[in-house]
Amino acid sequence: MTTLDPREPRVPRPLLIALVIVAVFGVAIGLGVQEWRWRGFTAVSQSQLERAKEAIREDNQFAISVFTQLSDKNNPDAQYWLGYMTELGLETPRDPGRAIELYKMAANQNVVAAELRLGEIYLHGNLVPPDFSQAKIYLKEAAYHGDPRAAMLLGRTYRLGLGVVADPIEAYAWLEVAVLEGSTFAKSDRDALLHDLSVKDQKVAIARAKEILAEIKRETTVPEQPNLLS
Repeated sequence: MTTLDPREPRVPRPLLIALVIVAVFGVAIGLGVQEWRWRGFTAVSQSQLERAKEAIREDNQFAISVFTQLSDKNNPDAQYWLGYMTELGLETPRDPGRAIELYKMAANQNVVAAELRLGEIYLHGNLVPPDFSQAKIYLKEAAYHGDPRAAMLLGRTYRLGLGVVADPIEAYAWLEVAVLEGSTFAKSDRDALLHDLSVKDQKVAIARAKEILAEIKRETTVPEQPNLLS
């Protein structure tokens, strides 16, 4: 067993305690500085993003620079807006394929505008050949995230049977949801479809619309954070 040499100088206990306290305090300061730097970077990034969105069509060079930098850091909003500028060829070569890639990156992080745009692209076939199955996937994602235009377009796909079996009940339900969420364009489609439904089917369609709205509410409700002080 090792024994201490009585001739070896010892660190006084009060000094030892003080050194430990200083070390712990130094670690705490280091972690605090690191958090402050992270929070500062996030704030700056968000501020840059908002300025860049305001600068579109007025200072495209600034906007594309900010969106590119933040997109490389996996910022989903920046990915959407970079896709938008790439689709239109604003301060960057027009590249529909690259725009779709960027929209998908943003959609994978639940950016509703990106989900809607992908649904529109695949539905209308103005950038790529129509792909109604893909259109339905992205439109449903956007619709369940509360986008009324996506709900309206879903209603039209079910009404016309685009990539799905024509279903007037489902079509009416989605058009009703779009109207209740504020889409004025969906109202005429919904009203025209009403005459094609029997009284029984109308009741089924309205019940289905209520189911959809309840699901949208669940999807878009932010869960309450637990009260850690209670």
